[in-house]
Order: sequence, then C-alpha cells, then structure tokens
Amino acid sequence: MNQPLRFPALIAVECENPGAPGLVALDRATASILADAIALDLAAHVPEISQLDFIVVGALYDQAQLLRPQWPLHAALADALDRLPRRAGDAHVIALGSHDGRLPHTSLEPETALLGSPMLVMPWLLSGPSDIVASVAQRLERELMERGLIGAELALAIGEAFGIKTAHARHMSSLDLCALACAQYEHAELGELWQIIETALLRPEQSLEVKLGDGSSLAIRDGVMRCDSRNERLLAQTRAILGAHGISL
Repeated sequence: MNQPLRFPALIAVECENPGAPGLVALDRATASILADAIALDLAAHVPEISQLDFIVVGALYDQAQLLRPQWPLHAALADALDRLPRRAGDAHVIALGSHDGRLPHTSLEPETALLGSPMLVMPWLLSGPSDIVASVAQRLERELMERGLIGAELALAIGEAFGIKTAHARHMSSLDLCALACAQYEHAELGELWQIIETALLRPEQSLEVKLGDGSSLAIRDGVMRCDSRNERLLAQTRAILGAHGISL
C-alpha cells in the first residue's frame, strides 16, 4: 500500500496587539466549525484539495514552537491522522480540539511562555495520494505567499474564537514561514543564528559554523550545537533563542 504524501502548512494570524490570546486552544466543536471554513477557503485556491485529507489543530502557537527540528507540531498532526479510522479513498476535514482542557496529543499543547509576539500560527496538513499532493503542494508553494490572504470574515471568526483582534490572517507553507523568520532574524541582526536554526530544521545531516557578534563561533555538527563564546550575555541570549526552537546548546 502506497504511503500518503503530506504537505505541511499553517495559518499565520497577525494580531493588532501583542500578547497571549484569550484562549490558546479551542474545544472540539468550535475547532470543527473553523476547520470546515478553512478547508473551504483553501479549496478556493486549489479545488483539488477537496480530494485530500485536511487536518488542522484548533490552537495558536508562537512560530518558534512550530519551527523545531523534526517539525513536532506537524508530526503530531500526521500521527493523529494515521490513528483516525476512515475509509480508504475518502477525503476528510479533521479538526483537533481540546477536551477537558487538553489537546489529544501532548506535543500539541501550546507553550504559553513563548507567546507574546503579535504573530501567532495555527498548523494544518494535507495528506493523500502522492500525485495529487505533489501537484497541490507545488501550486501552493508558488501561490500562498502572494495569494494566501484569508478573507476578512474568516479572519474575524478566527479572532473571535480565540479572543483576539486580528489585523489579518494568511495561509503559508512551512517554507514560507522559514523565509519570514529569516527576514525577522536578519532585521534583528541575528541572521547568523537563523542560519544555524535553518540548518537544524531543513538540513540536519549537514554541519555549519557561523561567527557571532563577539567573534565567537556557533556550530552544529552531527545534530549537536556548540558555542565557544565567553560572553555570558550572548550565551544566555543564544541559549534562550535556540531553546525556543527546541534546540539545546
């Protein structure tokens, strides 16, 4: 039996004000309503999506929790999809929501200590026959950054569900989010640190060494991160940023 192909992506929600949302995880019923609306919005971009499984978690995260080696949030979505009983060949819209205050997978629990940025993310995943997913993925990678803006009514519904005031919301591929994070880190003069994070995310088998602001080295080799700086402040900052991305220094 052929394994389904997966396409990981997300909704990036830009809030008018920074800070944690009023609610970080939706109950199952609310998550299901939003999932149907999101799948319909995506199908307006690429109608073939209606032939694929679409799974989304009704929760908001800081982008660093999504941008971690082995992509644990999307891996949890894939695992949940694999565990759900369903007939082969049928496409489904699946929403993961909280029950008794807990999401169905511990790795899906939002880390509230990270929240505070005005941009929050809601991961989703497409799954299905490799030929359809490959075609859809190619188109979405090409179009989402330019045409992925979500309609005002759905963006408002997302904001109301989580108790936040949204400036706008858009679909992004995981690679789009990497490109955005790269720009953010470079703007903060932390571009070298992002190079290391990106290597851990996309090319974990490779080694890389970069120079930090004090002339010290930060390197990743065989999945292990090392820094030779004696600057305690720089070390603490580096350790904190890498830790948010699930990387130990």
